[in-house]
Amino acid sequence: MKSIVAYRMVNFALTMCLLLVFNGKVLAHGAGDEQIVREKSGPYYVTVWSTSDAGSGDLHFTVAVGDLQENPVLDASVVIKVTPFGSEKAVITQEATTKESANKFRYETDFSSMQTGIYSITLVVSGAAGEGAISFDMEHSYEQYSSSWYMLALLSLIVLGLFGFLLRRKTILNVSTIVH
Repeated sequence: MKSIVAYRMVNFALTMCLLLVFNGKVLAHGAGDEQIVREKSGPYYVTVWSTSDAGSGDLHFTVAVGDLQENPVLDASVVIKVTPFGSEKAVITQEATTKESANKFRYETDFSSMQTGIYSITLVVSGAAGEGAISFDMEHSYEQYSSSWYMLALLSLIVLGLFGFLLRRKTILNVSTIVH
Protein backbone atom coordinates (compact mmCIF):
# COMPACT_ATOMS: atom_id res chain seq x y z
CA MET A 1 0.00 0.00 0.00
CA LYS A 2 2.76 2.42 0.96
CA SER A 3 4.73 1.66 -2.22
CA ILE A 4 1.70 2.44 -4.41
CA VAL A 5 1.19 5.79 -2.67
CA ALA A 6 4.89 6.61 -2.95
CA TYR A 7 4.85 5.64 -6.63
CA ARG A 8 1.85 7.89 -7.31
CA MET A 9 3.47 10.83 -5.51
CA VAL A 10 6.72 10.44 -7.45
CA ASN A 11 4.80 10.04 -10.72
CA PHE A 12 2.76 13.18 -10.00
CA ALA A 13 5.88 15.19 -9.06
CA LEU A 14 7.74 14.11 -12.22
CA THR A 15 4.75 14.97 -14.40
CA MET A 16 4.55 18.44 -12.87
CA CYS A 17 8.29 18.96 -13.36
CA LEU A 18 8.02 17.95 -17.02
CA LEU A 19 5.16 20.40 -17.52
CA LEU A 20 7.28 23.19 -16.07
CA VAL A 21 10.35 22.30 -18.10
CA PHE A 22 8.64 21.89 -21.47
CA ASN A 23 5.98 24.60 -21.06
CA GLY A 24 7.55 27.02 -23.56
CA LYS A 25 8.27 24.36 -26.18
CA VAL A 26 4.71 23.06 -26.13
CA LEU A 27 3.20 26.52 -26.51
CA ALA A 28 5.55 27.49 -29.30
CA HIS A 29 4.13 25.20 -31.98
CA GLY A 30 0.59 25.72 -33.13
CA ALA A 31 -0.61 27.88 -30.28
CA GLY A 32 -0.45 31.59 -29.77
CA ASP A 33 -2.39 34.72 -30.49
CA GLU A 34 -4.83 34.56 -33.39
CA GLN A 35 -4.03 37.34 -35.83
CA ILE A 36 -6.36 36.33 -38.65
CA VAL A 37 -9.19 33.81 -38.44
CA ARG A 38 -10.52 32.14 -41.58
CA GLU A 39 -10.11 35.21 -43.75
CA LYS A 40 -10.46 34.88 -47.53
CA SER A 41 -7.26 35.49 -49.49
CA GLY A 42 -7.78 34.84 -53.20
CA PRO A 43 -8.86 31.20 -53.62
CA TYR A 44 -7.91 30.34 -50.01
CA TYR A 45 -9.05 30.75 -46.43
CA VAL A 46 -6.19 31.69 -44.10
CA THR A 47 -5.78 31.57 -40.31
CA VAL A 48 -2.63 32.98 -38.69
CA TRP A 49 -1.32 32.58 -35.13
CA SER A 50 1.80 34.23 -33.71
CA THR A 51 3.89 33.60 -30.61
CA SER A 52 6.63 35.79 -29.13
CA ASP A 53 9.50 34.02 -27.37
CA ALA A 54 10.73 36.05 -24.40
CA GLY A 55 14.04 34.20 -24.16
CA SER A 56 15.33 34.63 -27.70
CA GLY A 57 13.18 37.39 -29.19
CA ASP A 58 11.92 34.99 -31.86
CA LEU A 59 8.60 35.69 -33.54
CA HIS A 60 6.89 32.41 -34.49
CA PHE A 61 4.11 32.16 -37.07
CA THR A 62 1.72 29.26 -37.63
CA VAL A 63 -0.48 29.44 -40.74
CA ALA A 64 -3.42 27.24 -41.71
CA VAL A 65 -4.45 27.34 -45.38
CA GLY A 66 -7.70 25.92 -46.71
CA ASP A 67 -9.44 25.99 -50.07
CA LEU A 68 -12.90 27.48 -50.57
CA GLN A 69 -14.46 24.08 -49.82
CA GLU A 70 -12.66 24.21 -46.43
CA ASN A 71 -10.23 21.38 -47.22
CA PRO A 72 -6.64 21.82 -46.00
CA VAL A 73 -4.14 22.90 -48.66
CA LEU A 74 -0.79 21.21 -48.04
CA ASP A 75 1.15 21.96 -51.24
CA ALA A 76 1.04 25.76 -51.27
CA SER A 77 3.91 28.20 -51.01
CA VAL A 78 3.41 30.47 -47.99
CA VAL A 79 5.69 33.53 -47.80
CA ILE A 80 5.60 35.92 -44.85
CA LYS A 81 6.99 39.47 -45.11
CA VAL A 82 7.61 41.37 -41.87
CA THR A 83 8.13 45.15 -41.98
CA PRO A 84 8.49 47.52 -39.01
CA PHE A 85 5.30 49.63 -38.87
CA GLY A 86 5.65 52.87 -40.83
CA SER A 87 8.87 51.78 -42.57
CA GLU A 88 9.25 50.41 -46.06
CA LYS A 89 12.98 49.67 -46.09
CA ALA A 90 13.58 46.90 -43.51
CA VAL A 91 11.58 43.99 -44.91
CA ILE A 92 12.35 40.47 -43.68
CA THR A 93 10.93 37.67 -45.82
CA GLN A 94 10.72 33.97 -44.97
CA GLU A 95 8.86 30.97 -46.29
CA ALA A 96 6.62 29.05 -43.90
CA THR A 97 6.67 25.29 -44.50
CA THR A 98 5.10 22.13 -43.13
CA LYS A 99 8.53 20.44 -42.77
CA GLU A 100 9.27 21.70 -39.24
CA SER A 101 5.63 21.91 -38.25
CA ALA A 102 4.38 19.98 -35.23
CA ASN A 103 1.03 19.66 -37.03
CA LYS A 104 1.67 18.81 -40.70
CA PHE A 105 -1.59 20.54 -41.70
CA ARG A 106 -0.04 23.91 -40.81
CA TYR A 107 2.82 25.98 -42.13
CA GLU A 108 5.34 27.37 -39.63
CA THR A 109 8.35 29.67 -39.54
CA ASP A 110 10.41 31.66 -37.03
CA PHE A 111 11.85 35.14 -37.38
CA SER A 112 14.92 35.27 -35.12
CA SER A 113 15.96 38.05 -32.72
CA MET A 114 13.17 40.49 -33.55
CA GLN A 115 12.95 43.75 -31.65
CA THR A 116 9.72 44.47 -29.81
CA GLY A 117 7.36 46.79 -31.63
CA ILE A 118 4.52 46.99 -34.11
CA TYR A 119 4.98 45.25 -37.45
CA SER A 120 3.10 45.14 -40.75
CA ILE A 121 2.76 41.54 -41.86
CA THR A 122 2.05 40.51 -45.46
CA LEU A 123 1.27 36.88 -46.16
CA VAL A 124 1.32 35.57 -49.75
CA VAL A 125 -0.16 32.13 -50.51
CA SER A 126 0.54 30.59 -53.93
CA GLY A 127 -0.69 27.22 -55.13
CA ALA A 128 -2.43 25.30 -57.89
CA ALA A 129 -5.68 27.23 -57.31
CA GLY A 130 -3.99 30.62 -57.66
CA GLU A 131 -2.49 33.28 -55.44
CA GLY A 132 -3.79 35.35 -52.58
CA ALA A 133 -2.27 37.99 -50.33
CA ILE A 134 -3.37 39.32 -46.99
CA SER A 135 -1.92 42.00 -44.69
CA PHE A 136 -2.34 42.90 -41.04
CA ASP A 137 -0.56 44.81 -38.29
CA MET A 138 0.51 43.20 -35.03
CA GLU A 139 2.49 43.93 -31.90
CA HIS A 140 5.51 41.76 -31.13
CA SER A 141 6.12 41.88 -27.39
CA TYR A 142 7.49 39.50 -24.84
CA GLU A 143 4.99 38.02 -22.40
CA GLN A 144 7.41 37.09 -19.65
CA TYR A 145 4.72 37.08 -16.99
CA SER A 146 2.61 34.38 -18.62
CA SER A 147 4.89 31.49 -17.66
CA SER A 148 5.08 32.89 -14.12
CA TRP A 149 1.30 32.51 -13.86
CA TYR A 150 1.54 28.91 -15.03
CA MET A 151 4.24 28.18 -12.47
CA LEU A 152 2.30 29.88 -9.68
CA ALA A 153 -0.86 27.93 -10.52
CA LEU A 154 1.09 24.68 -10.79
CA LEU A 155 2.89 25.28 -7.50
CA SER A 156 -0.46 26.02 -5.83
CA LEU A 157 -1.87 22.74 -7.15
CA ILE A 158 1.16 20.84 -5.88
CA VAL A 159 0.88 22.40 -2.41
CA LEU A 160 -2.87 21.75 -2.25
CA GLY A 161 -2.38 18.19 -3.48
CA LEU A 162 0.34 17.53 -0.91
CA PHE A 163 -1.80 19.07 1.85
CA GLY A 164 -4.77 16.91 0.80
CA PHE A 165 -2.59 13.81 0.66
CA LEU A 166 -1.16 14.42 4.14
CA LEU A 167 -4.59 15.20 5.58
CA ARG A 168 -6.04 12.03 4.02
CA ARG A 169 -3.10 9.97 5.26
CA LYS A 170 -3.55 11.34 8.80
CA THR A 171 -7.28 10.51 8.68
CA ILE A 172 -6.54 6.97 7.46
CA LEU A 173 -3.93 6.47 10.21
CA ASN A 174 -6.37 7.73 12.87
CA VAL A 175 -9.14 5.43 11.62
CA SER A 176 -6.80 2.43 11.53
CA THR A 177 -5.70 3.03 15.17
CA ILE A 178 -9.35 3.28 16.27
CA VAL A 179 -10.27 0.05 14.46
CA HIS A 180 -7.38 -1.91 15.99
